[in-house]
Amino acid sequence: MRDSVQPSAWGAASKAFFCVTVFGLSMQIGEVHAQSGQTLPPVTVDAPKPQAARPAQPSRRAARSQTATRRVAVPAQQQPVQQGARGGAGERATGPVVGYLANQSASGTKTDTPILTTPQSISVVTKDQIAAQGAQNIVQALRYTPGVSLDTYGATTFFDAMKLRGFDVPRYLDGLRLPIDQGTQFANPKIETYGLERLEVLRGPSSGLYGQTDPGGLINMISKRPTATPQHEILGTFGSFDQFQGAFDTSGPIDKNGEFLYRLVGLGRSTGNQQDFVHENKAFIAPSLTWRPTNDTSFTFLSHYSNIQNKGWQQYVPGDAAGLAPNPFGRIPYSRYIGEPSADRFTLEQFSVGYAFEHRFDNNLQFRSNFRYFDVSQDLAGVRSEGLLPDSRTVLRSFNYLNSAAQNVALDNHVQADFATGPLLHKVLVGFDYNRQASTSDYKFAMINSIDVFAPVYGAPIPAANTLPSFIKSATTLNQAGLYLQDQVKLDRWTLTMTGRQDWAQAETVSTGFFPAPGTYLQNDRASTGRVGLNYLFDIGLSPYANYSTSFVPISGTDQFGSPFKPTTGEGAEIGVKFKPVGSNLMLTAAVFEVTQQNVLTRDPGNINFSVQTGEARVRGIEFEVRGNVTRELELVGGYNIYDPRVTKSNDGFVGNYLVNTALRQASLWAKYTWYDGPLAGLGIGGGARYVGASYGDAANTLFIPDYTLYDAAISYDFQYLRRDLKGWSAQVNATNLTNKYYVSSCLTAMPYCGLGAARTVLGTLKYAWN
Repeated sequence: MRDSVQPSAWGAASKAFFCVTVFGLSMQIGEVHAQSGQTLPPVTVDAPKPQAARPAQPSRRAARSQTATRRVAVPAQQQPVQQGARGGAGERATGPVVGYLANQSASGTKTDTPILTTPQSISVVTKDQIAAQGAQNIVQALRYTPGVSLDTYGATTFFDAMKLRGFDVPRYLDGLRLPIDQGTQFANPKIETYGLERLEVLRGPSSGLYGQTDPGGLINMISKRPTATPQHEILGTFGSFDQFQGAFDTSGPIDKNGEFLYRLVGLGRSTGNQQDFVHENKAFIAPSLTWRPTNDTSFTFLSHYSNIQNKGWQQYVPGDAAGLAPNPFGRIPYSRYIGEPSADRFTLEQFSVGYAFEHRFDNNLQFRSNFRYFDVSQDLAGVRSEGLLPDSRTVLRSFNYLNSAAQNVALDNHVQADFATGPLLHKVLVGFDYNRQASTSDYKFAMINSIDVFAPVYGAPIPAANTLPSFIKSATTLNQAGLYLQDQVKLDRWTLTMTGRQDWAQAETVSTGFFPAPGTYLQNDRASTGRVGLNYLFDIGLSPYANYSTSFVPISGTDQFGSPFKPTTGEGAEIGVKFKPVGSNLMLTAAVFEVTQQNVLTRDPGNINFSVQTGEARVRGIEFEVRGNVTRELELVGGYNIYDPRVTKSNDGFVGNYLVNTALRQASLWAKYTWYDGPLAGLGIGGGARYVGASYGDAANTLFIPDYTLYDAAISYDFQYLRRDLKGWSAQVNATNLTNKYYVSSCLTAMPYCGLGAARTVLGTLKYAWN
């Protein structure tokens, strides 16, 4: 029975709140990723901390003494979280977290604010959770996070592709937007999870703080930073598909006074893939340095370099050869490769340099500045499936050459002022951000010999790249600037968060390829966006909240008359509750929402080769999440969401249909139990289940993708419980998709372009850590 959402399920929710959101669907070009346009930062509603709570984040001036050493005067954000202080008061929004539960976040407000009093849905995947689940990339790290649709291009994709609440997800690193080429979106940064302290999912329209963002929300990744106390680790991982990986993380003070701190994170990986002939080599290094000339000033230099070399390439497979339609020859195995092993290759290279600066003038006024230059480039040569012939075994194929690059400069400066006006306590944020991006794309393709997908024979002639014309060849320059203002107003237990923003965005695209038609395209857009949110915090740790927010995304391209498209606009409303029982390290959250995006591109009924902007998409949903400690020994994280993602306006005749590649239901639960006493002390056993509901792989909703359930497991041991002299040594084994269930995870737009799920993977890790 197909997974569906009954309209009656939304009666109570619709009466509870009203929300209209505008969503923009982007144009797809051949195999190229759908373009979502540029997005501005998110608008978040956030409750300020009471002034009385300031001791939890002590003023650096107040902490000074004439006799104190610099090490004693470590700024609060650099202080390490003690192992016993899970969720302790020393936690900061950009700092480490022990366990699965983060209590502070800056993604929702750009200020260090408790998640409990932020009136917007936020999930934080911590470093400890990533390690416990053995996640090797961003997609795997988000497997137990509600509302996130993963494996948009299949489990073997080299992209961190996902959707949030049914919409494309813009990605940020340390609060700054990552670049992506506008022509094909293949120059797409891949952020290494081992280099992250945490990964934050901010749900709902967030343009009020961040500018151009899609209405589903955004993902903000926080880099590891230098620590004031020494900490070091080395580890090795090996397992399925001949994977071998080595990594290290070392950090601490450089001088005896702790004025200079360093951190160096590195990783090298060699691994195969569930598909034959695919092999990846990766190198990653991330040096950082913090300088603290005074207790009120810190400057952190952040950088990284990554290089991925692949033989082979991500493969789409025909859905009708993978079980989505009857086939007399059965279905192809996970290992089937339909490309050309001697010709397929992929390279992704990226690097960044930047800084995070903070200065506190006094207890009430501080300034923060974040800056980064990011460069990413890719070079691809690979085969793509173009569909199965009527004989049910012969696959049409194209060979694709794609070279693209993107560079951006991102800057975000803001001043935070904390003050009182009568009984009202204010946390005011005034900021300016700027993003300039340049990108190039060159895409060529040609049809090559077909292949028997059930008995492949390789060796088809491949045309040289210089013999093919460019289907897409473009250069795009984007400039975006925004001014934003936020006030988190606290009255007793009430917190009102108001955010407003004005954006200016310009784009120039020069096309010399076939699509879009040769010429120069100019766009000049502006938009006002914002958010308002309210929450109330009860003594027992219960915090109900409500918010309303808007979004704005410029869309590249023109209609058949050469007129540029208008930006998509969106709005969303959300009512929810967060509950963290007093004295516990467990948080439960629930939310009901409605998000709408307008000015979506749909087919022009007068010329099917062009698009017009009459579309609208609406997603209604309910989400639940739990994370933290039930007891000292038992940690868990889980979620559930049910969505009704619909096309509400369209020229294609698809009004009322479900949005593509958005699961209608999802549920997950992961738990790990660790013994600290008795004969089993040091042993940890974990397990999880992930259910992904049915979805549709085409706009007409004729391509049905069945639901599936996957099981994961982990076992770990800390050897210091065996012998004191083995302190620091630990081992862990992770297994995903334990039953090796065969499933199709997605279909991009139609039956020829489907992606198989992830086969069973078992990885073992041995680690040594010391101070």
